[in-house]
Amino acid sequence: MFSSNKKKGPQVAVDRFSSLLSGNLALVGDLEFEEGLKVQGRIQGNVRHKPGTQSLLALGAEGRIEGCVSSYDALIDGTIVGDLYVEHLLELHSNARVIGNIHYRQLSMENGASVDGKLTRLDEQRPLELPAPASHRARAEAEEAEPA
Repeated sequence: MFSSNKKKGPQVAVDRFSSLLSGNLALVGDLEFEEGLKVQGRIQGNVRHKPGTQSLLALGAEGRIEGCVSSYDALIDGTIVGDLYVEHLLELHSNARVIGNIHYRQLSMENGASVDGKLTRLDEQRPLELPAPASHRARAEAEEAEPA
């Protein structure tokens, strides 16, 4: 009746990491990457993959990104405050917290993960359309200028 041989959905190969932002580092500004990026620290700015690459973003449980995020594949176990665009497969692990809209093709979500935003499944035939990049500083200044 209960089998330990459960079928798992698609999984991401985690052997593509070429860059690491460790837990004791914080980055302010936008970042573009290709191949793999593992984030255990904090980023205040947009994180974008190089278009046309099969990039992998892994956000550790202590990691935090405040800005728009895009990747081909993404493994999220930390916090994202901003919209998330994933071309292929998105895995939201149990500690994942996303405050923003998510655009994805395939989604795997563990119990405990939370999303405060809209989930939009992308059409398989259409390429991912990212919004024009806005700098983190410009967004912060615009938010401060808005009347309360």
